[in-house]
Amino acid sequence: MVAAISSVAGDRGRQSNYVYGAAKGMLTLFLQGLRNRLVRAGVSVVTIKPGFVDTPMTAHIEKKGLLWAPPEAVAQGILRAIAKRRDVVYLPGVWRWIMLIIRHIPEAVFKRLEL
Repeated sequence: MVAAISSVAGDRGRQSNYVYGAAKGMLTLFLQGLRNRLVRAGVSVVTIKPGFVDTPMTAHIEKKGLLWAPPEAVAQGILRAIAKRRDVVYLPGVWRWIMLIIRHIPEAVFKRLEL
């Protein structure tokens, strides 16, 4: 079993954090390839993609709303994903739908957004 924490930031390059997003995107692609390579050996590779988590890294950001998760909730989600041998998990789960929409915004529109 291999489990690694990437980020929703790796799903789409954004002007506000493109270096961080690029690193997380690379990790996500690496894990995808590793998962495909190791599946025949019975090794599960889980990519964990949290959204906003209330940690010291995000201490400077005002935390409001349903998009923020406490570290304990994310940890429980990680344990469930590992137990179920998921390929990819978004935590909290609402991020799966948010990022589905964000990934499908045309580039010409996306580059004008302030995300």
